[in-house]
Amino acid sequence: MKLIATIVVSVAMAALTAGPALADPGTPGTTFPEQPGGNVQTGCAAILSAVPPTAPLSPTAQAITGGLISDACFGA
Repeated sequence: MKLIATIVVSVAMAALTAGPALADPGTPGTTFPEQPGGNVQTGCAAILSAVPPTAPLSPTAQAITGGLISDACFGA
């Protein structure tokens, strides 16, 4: 009986952990607003709305955020 329970639990755990890997990721460019494809305004707006201009940021966070804004809004 313990062997059957062990097998059932093992199969159930394998099925639960495989679920996210089998999920439909969607077509490229439609699942994340940060990757807008041809619609650059969407990515720019997503980044600008996520970081308030008055947020106290560390120098590292400022460098990362500045790079993201530069890439998304200005294509640099």
